[in-house]
Amino acid sequence: ISCSRCEVPALAAHVTGAVVDTHCHLHQSAWRAAATKPPEPVALALSLVLAVDERCWATVAAFCSHRRSARPGFGVHPWRAHELAAGWQERLRGVLRQHREALVGEIGLCKCAKNVRGAKAERERGLAQQRAVFDAQLGLAARLGRPASVHAVQQHAPLKAALGAVEATPGFAVALHSFSGTAHHVKELLALVDYPLFFGFSHTINVAMSGRRGLAALDDAIRAVPEDRLLVESDVDDAAAARTATCRAVQLVATARGWPPARPASTTSAHAQKW
Repeated sequence: ISCSRCEVPALAAHVTGAVVDTHCHLHQSAWRAAATKPPEPVALALSLVLAVDERCWATVAAFCSHRRSARPGFGVHPWRAHELAAGWQERLRGVLRQHREALVGEIGLCKCAKNVRGAKAERERGLAQQRAVFDAQLGLAARLGRPASVHAVQQHAPLKAALGAVEATPGFAVALHSFSGTAHHVKELLALVDYPLFFGFSHTINVAMSGRRGLAALDDAIRAVPEDRLLVESDVDDAAAARTATCRAVQLVATARGWPPARPASTTSAHAQKW
């Protein structure tokens, strides 16, 4: 896709050192390269590197241990909820306690996952399993007072139920990454909870994977989020692409709200640190 939302040369040159990428999977690029030395740093203020299943928790930890500008997240993605082995909750609690700076994530609910396809009974079983895994991880984040990075696709009602049921402790906050809901959903979710709720946007998912359809609704959703609850992210697994992808997310927010790019670059960085 080529559009004004993708043009970032001036932004990339001047503000990346002030930008926080709040959702990425850069450890996967290290897997593919079979790296034998610490990866080169990405030119961003901070990258939040999130696991997708138990098998990559150690890789995420190792990747972030080589970077001052990276913070790990440990969790189980809804696409992997059906692969869990007994005792996973205790092991997740253990790795989070070992890494006190870590987030909980990526966790969530997804109607598009392979584990919820097939006959009606199979879909219902898969969604129920996703919800149980999500509830357990969200509850753990709340009890430990950690931020959580949440994936939610076509599951607004279950998401509302889960977020509304959480008993939060100080330090707990939620970011809905690559948020795909409407402006109405933004307002509904903010009214639902009494803990900090943030909304992350990426060019990678919100624009590039959905095409031009729905861009007006996306702009409306971005404008509906209070400025102090906006986040940007790359949502990529390639360390070489993270800088540009995050800058494109900054430009996406700037275009939607009619701001110069430096404004969302600096303010979303501050909001990310708060989250």
